[in-house]
Amino acid sequence: MNILLLSMPDYLPFISPQNALKVPHLGLCSTAANLPPGHNIYIGDLVNRRSKVRESVIEAMEKYRPQLVGISSMTFQYQTAKKIAHLVKEINKEAKICLGGYHATLMGEEISTSEQGKLFDFIIRGEGETTFKELVATMEGQGDYSSVLGLSYKLDGEWHHNKRRPLLDLKALKLPDRAKRIWMGKNFYHYILDTVETSRGCTFTCNFCSMHHMYSTTFRTYELPRVIEDIEYCKRNGANMILLIDDNITLNPRRFLELCETIIKEGHNDLWYWAQVSSRGIASIPELSRAMAGAGFKTVFLGVENVSRRNLEQLGKGDIVEYNKKAINLLHDNKIAIVGGMIVGNPEDTYEDIEENFKFLKEQEVDFYFDQILTPYPKTGIREELLKQGLITNLDDFSRYNGFWANIRTKHLSDRELEFIRWKLHREYYTLAEPTPLYRELMGPLGYAYRSLRNLWKKTQLLLSTEKAIFEMEMERYRKVNKYL
Repeated sequence: MNILLLSMPDYLPFISPQNALKVPHLGLCSTAANLPPGHNIYIGDLVNRRSKVRESVIEAMEKYRPQLVGISSMTFQYQTAKKIAHLVKEINKEAKICLGGYHATLMGEEISTSEQGKLFDFIIRGEGETTFKELVATMEGQGDYSSVLGLSYKLDGEWHHNKRRPLLDLKALKLPDRAKRIWMGKNFYHYILDTVETSRGCTFTCNFCSMHHMYSTTFRTYELPRVIEDIEYCKRNGANMILLIDDNITLNPRRFLELCETIIKEGHNDLWYWAQVSSRGIASIPELSRAMAGAGFKTVFLGVENVSRRNLEQLGKGDIVEYNKKAINLLHDNKIAIVGGMIVGNPEDTYEDIEENFKFLKEQEVDFYFDQILTPYPKTGIREELLKQGLITNLDDFSRYNGFWANIRTKHLSDRELEFIRWKLHREYYTLAEPTPLYRELMGPLGYAYRSLRNLWKKTQLLLSTEKAIFEMEMERYRKVNKYL
């Protein structure tokens, strides 16, 4: 069978310019690797084709003639996923389409009962490797759709939802097959970036997160030799930057420490590593940051989340302010740059509350800001709380559910005011501010020169126009982001 697997091109507009960061999809490579021999599998990372999505889908459909098209989608990418499914059916109405990923897992039943349910033939809920393998076997006459756990399928135009599949034994999964990718390229400026997974899941119960719908509140790990083998695979194929996509790699900080020591021992510390880490995990073992630096970790995403203890309690994070300060110091002492993740727009937030978060990032000399507006993702605890308080202003346009747009209001600020305040404070405390010494060292002379020229233009804008007018102009530009097909 010819099988085409597509990841969506949508990206978060406030992380990087459109063509700067293009993260390849690891889940599709794992799905491909765990299919039995005898199939022709093609993986299309549409992040590498953002400027010509329609042409690329048509090209792949005509060249590879798939009988089955798999589409993986996050919630904010679902609008694009629907358009691609419609295009696939236009090209070949006989091709079957399977939707998977987080949004399918969260909203499988709702999708099937909506008008858009007609676009899809199958929906996979939860981890996809085994379910997709059994789906392919059933399509070839081996077994029955009703026996495939985790699968939703149509029979005579009516949807049926099988029971969820238990979580997979990670030891049984084969290494991801990246050789099936059909579109390659440099993924982060002049770097070739690839993704590696060392664990799945998280035992925390943050009420703004939907991860437990995919993995429950569990933490499963791959054995370290398998992780090193995967890093070696990426390295042999030209990668010089590795993004570890674990949900919470520091949940077991001792294991992460051992991984860093193994990377050094095996001589793979010549790569640039990124990871998402928790302040509790980093702060709990002082030697961890030193080992990370030795292993090649130059950048981490640190979930600072908020500086208000009231808001941290509402988010289900607990009081992590002191952990944040300690983790920031430990990471900076070892010259590891920090992307500080911050969530603003909590129910009680005023302008002053939001500004306190930016002041904290500035005082702690956090190198990059990743400030998001609280987003009421489907099936999360915070969504239910915000619904009860009447604070959600956009219930179902999921294309705006990316942390950039305000889909809520607070008790003191409208959604539009939230967007403006976040934009204004980000501009004042980060964009127009002098970068940290570690930022300058990491980005180099050219990166610093680019930022200086950009900021000179932004300061000139203020002489030519008002802050509100600049805000409206930039928001209009961002509205065009992720408008594909």
